[in-house]
Amino acid sequence: MACSSDRPMADSDDDVPTDFEIQYTTTVPSEFFQVASQQGTIELVEYDSKDYTSASRPTIHKPAYVYVPYGYDPSQKYDVIYLLHGWSGVAQEYFLGRSGNSRTRLVNIFDNLIQRGLCRPFIAVSPTWDKDNQSKGWGESTREAAVFSQEYVNDLIPAIETRYSTYLESPDVAGILASRDHRAIGGFSLGSITTWYVFEQAFPYSRMYLPMSGDNWSQGMFGGASYPDATARFLADIVNASPYKNDFYVWYAVGTEDVRIDQTHNQALAMAKLTDTFNNSNFSYHMKKGGRHDFNAVWEFCYHALQFFFPPTSTETMTYYNRQTRISDVMNDSAFGAYDTTCSPLMAGLCSVMPRVLTDWQRACIS
Repeated sequence: MACSSDRPMADSDDDVPTDFEIQYTTTVPSEFFQVASQQGTIELVEYDSKDYTSASRPTIHKPAYVYVPYGYDPSQKYDVIYLLHGWSGVAQEYFLGRSGNSRTRLVNIFDNLIQRGLCRPFIAVSPTWDKDNQSKGWGESTREAAVFSQEYVNDLIPAIETRYSTYLESPDVAGILASRDHRAIGGFSLGSITTWYVFEQAFPYSRMYLPMSGDNWSQGMFGGASYPDATARFLADIVNASPYKNDFYVWYAVGTEDVRIDQTHNQALAMAKLTDTFNNSNFSYHMKKGGRHDFNAVWEFCYHALQFFFPPTSTETMTYYNRQTRISDVMNDSAFGAYDTTCSPLMAGLCSVMPRVLTDWQRACIS
């Protein structure tokens, strides 16, 4: 993971701490968009929830699409990230495209991050804050987003994390709190606003937050742009009232050419001023230079944030070889890219049958 840094670029940042830096993300390497040899699967999970916009709260049936990593082992436990789409989006969009029949570049990023040892294996979930997974007008969509935190805690987390092997031991409040260190939630655009609603209304239940191109509306619609200081103080009060005030992380991001930059940028700088609550230990602000309000920015932010949230353990970064390993196996490892093409056809044939000479050699799989 690589990010460059710089000072904030705003006229009203006089109170921003001198050690606060915007982290500029770097472009996702092209090979991470390619199909990996070790591919995870996308599964549809349907679960019962409620229409939390209605006083009667009728039961509704909802979809969530789940990325299950290659080599999923029910005897192991996995971290989980929930990713929320923007306005007019649908649940399948992040992983299978809007049509629901084509794996996206984001899925290829997941596969490659895990295969190349840059992330430990994780489960990713693409649900919808929309009660019937249909595009709607702005007013109804914002009302649905504003109450999604109830579904998230009451219905979605229990449905997903009891179906798969996660750190959730019991689907009640105590179990969700006990497993919070292994849970992240993020979203783009209205999904980012929904993420901030979750932060506001259900802060204790997730340790990691990934809001992309959107603000908190506690002070009104687009309050991060219009009332950034009041918004930041409100969020600080949420954190400081929690027993988890020293155990969370916000990875905030936006593109420099994003139409929603004022919402994100103003709020981020205001939060950075409140160093007793938001500081280098739990808050970072990231920008994609030239980034717009589109999926290209989302893919780049996820590529970097996932490495931060779910870094590999020491054993997961190693690929081991022994005296039975063929040279071709080493040369064909994805970490070597196209370097094996330096071998002539004749040599390639020899490599395919010739055993390794060195024994018990191991390589750190770092790209």
